[in-house]
Amino acid sequence: MLGETYEHLDIDQQFLTWFMRDRVLEPSQVVVEWLEKNPFAHNDPQYAPVGNYMFTPADSGLIRDV
Repeated sequence: MLGETYEHLDIDQQFLTWFMRDRVLEPSQVVVEWLEKNPFAHNDPQYAPVGNYMFTPADSGLIRDV
């Protein structure tokens, strides 16, 4: 999902509803969804749980792989 235009592909409807309601994305950010195994996933109760979406600033290293 792109922060400036909110352009997105198939994003979970519950996530999209929360996202649009709370407007949590800055115009210069993108949302990345892990489609395969999340490399940050863990089962350690010492740390906060990790979801399948990552908010990140858009920079020159970002490429679109469709």
